[in-house]
Amino acid sequence: MNVVVWEMGYIMFELLKDNITEYLKVHMPELDYSEPLRISEIGEGTLEEDGDGFLNYVFRVSDGNYRLIIKQGRTEGRRVDFPLSKERNRLEYESMKLRRAIVPQYVPEVYFYDPENYVFAMEDVSHLKISRFQLNQSVQFPKFGKQAAEYLAKTLFYTSEYYLGTRTFRDLTAHFMNHEMRSIFDTLAFMFQTSDDVPLGEVLDPEIASYIEDIVSDPKIICERYKLRECYMKRGETFIHGDFHTSNIFAGPDDMKVIDMEYTFCGPMAYDIGYLICNFISQYVCAGFRSFDSAAEQESFQQYCLDTAVEIVEEFFRQFFNCWNQDAKPIYKGVPGLKQSLKEEWLKDVIGFCANSNLGRCAGGIGYPEYDAIDDSAKRIHAKCLSLIIDKHLLLHRGEYSSIRECIRDVTAIAASYHANL
Repeated sequence: MNVVVWEMGYIMFELLKDNITEYLKVHMPELDYSEPLRISEIGEGTLEEDGDGFLNYVFRVSDGNYRLIIKQGRTEGRRVDFPLSKERNRLEYESMKLRRAIVPQYVPEVYFYDPENYVFAMEDVSHLKISRFQLNQSVQFPKFGKQAAEYLAKTLFYTSEYYLGTRTFRDLTAHFMNHEMRSIFDTLAFMFQTSDDVPLGEVLDPEIASYIEDIVSDPKIICERYKLRECYMKRGETFIHGDFHTSNIFAGPDDMKVIDMEYTFCGPMAYDIGYLICNFISQYVCAGFRSFDSAAEQESFQQYCLDTAVEIVEEFFRQFFNCWNQDAKPIYKGVPGLKQSLKEEWLKDVIGFCANSNLGRCAGGIGYPEYDAIDDSAKRIHAKCLSLIIDKHLLLHRGEYSSIRECIRDVTAIAASYHANL
C-alpha cells in the first residue's frame, strides 16, 4: 500500500495510477468496472492538454460513461517545494459546490470528497480547451467575455453581503478564511526582492531585470502595489476565486467551465476581474511580437483581446447591478449614488489589480505562458518591457479613468508609441 505519513502519525493513502481503480470502487461504485478504467495523470500530456498547475496530483479517469478528474491535495506540491495546506481540497470542493449552485453552466459537477485522504472527484471538462494555451495560438472565443462576466457577476453578487444575510456572510467569511493558500500571494503578488532591505516577495526575472529595475523600484509604484495589497488583505467584500486566470478556464465555441478554486476566500470585489483582464492585455501585447500569416490576422486577434477585456468589465457591471436591482437587500436598494460610487471604486481597483498582476508575472521569475510562447528572446524581452511600461502607467493613473474604454485607449496608445520607436 502507498501511504504518506503526516504530522501526528496520521497515514494518508497516496493515489497512484495503479491503485485508483480499487480506490474508486469504494468511493464511486456506480462506475462501470466491467472493463479496465482509462486512467492518465495530469502532467503526462502536453501543456495545452494538462495546463501549467504547480500544486496538485491530478488524475483523469473514464469508464466510457463518466469522465472524471480525481484530485488529491498533499502537503508537498507537484512543482513547488514549500509546504501546503492539506485542507485546500476540502475548501475547493465546497467552493465548487457553492458556485455550481449559483451558475451550474460554468462549474464542473462535483461527485465526492474523501476527508481522510484529501481527495475529491469532479467532472472532466477536457472536451473543452484550456483557454490560455488556445489564446497563445491566437484562437478566439467570441462568447468568452459575456460568459466570464456572467460567472463573475452572479458568483460575486450572490456571495456578497449585498444579498446574503449579514450573519450568513460572516459565517461564509470565517469558513473560507483559507489563510495558508492566501498567504502564498500575500507577498509574491505585491512585492519584489529588490534589495536586502526587502527580503520578501518575488525574485526579478534575470532576463529582463536590468531593463525594468527602475520601474519595479520606483517608490510610487511600490506605494501603489502596497495599497492594492492592503485592499487584498483587508477588504472582504465577496467570495472570490483568487486565481482567476485563463489557465483555470476551459472554453469552447459555446461553453465555459471554471476550475481550480483552492485559493478561494472572501476578498475584494475587483480582484478576480482585474486578474482575468490582465491576461487579455498581456495577450494583446504578446500578439504584437508573435508571427501571424498576415497583418490582418494579427490586427484581428489583438482587437479581439482588447474587446474582450472591455466586454468583461462592462458586462460585469451590467449583470451585477441587474442582480442588485432584483435581489439586493432593502437596506441597499434605493440609496442615492451608492451604485455609481461602488462602480467607480471597483473600476479603479480592477485596473489596479490588472496592472499589478501583469507586472508581477512579467517581471518575476515564475514563468508566464503568454510571454514564454515567444521564442525569439529579443522579442520576448520587448513584449515584457512594453507590458511593464503599460502596467506602470495604469498603476499611477488608475484613479483617473471613468470607464474601461478610456483605460484601453491608453494601452493602445502606449503600445503604438513603443512599436514606432523600435
